[in-house]
Amino acid sequence: MTNSEVKRRADGIMALEDQRKDITTEIADRYQDAKNHGITVPALRKAIKLARMDAKQRAKHESEQMDLEMYLAEIEGRSLREAAE
Repeated sequence: MTNSEVKRRADGIMALEDQRKDITTEIADRYQDAKNHGITVPALRKAIKLARMDAKQRAKHESEQMDLEMYLAEIEGRSLREAAE
């Protein structure tokens, strides 16, 4: 491997890192704009995360949510019917 090859690869990596930094900043700006318009950012982040899931991931998530509700109902002394309402 020559020095010019190393430099070319390093330059490519640095350019991608700069793009990543710019994209991260732009995403943060979009969330801030949403917040400024009254949107609850943590809820928006969760909704986006769910929307990006495939069917298998979504099914796993829904199963975990059902378990969570059941455990919480048990801890709080509610019936499962009450937890569902």
